[in-house]
Amino acid sequence: MDNNHLILLSKFSVSARRLIGSVNPARLLKDSEYSAEIFQKTFELGDEALITLALEVQAMLGLIAPDALPAAREEKKAETKPVDTMERKYLFGARS
Repeated sequence: MDNNHLILLSKFSVSARRLIGSVNPARLLKDSEYSAEIFQKTFELGDEALITLALEVQAMLGLIAPDALPAAREEKKAETKPVDTMERKYLFGARS
């Protein structure tokens, strides 16, 4: 499991803690009945951000196909443009 998977899992467990109570990430990975119960509670709540995280965690665990993920995150990534180096560099100062 790489660093991105661990970050995603911790984001889900912290976000879910606010709404459904304590979530054990280690048990979520190993126990399929527990993970099904947690994801069911997540979908019943209807919190959009938590549902998106739950879908990403399920795709990470291989419980659903990655194609089933919402395209909202891809759109957000496409909207951000990298800052050009000339825009960041301050050229007009006493030391230039």
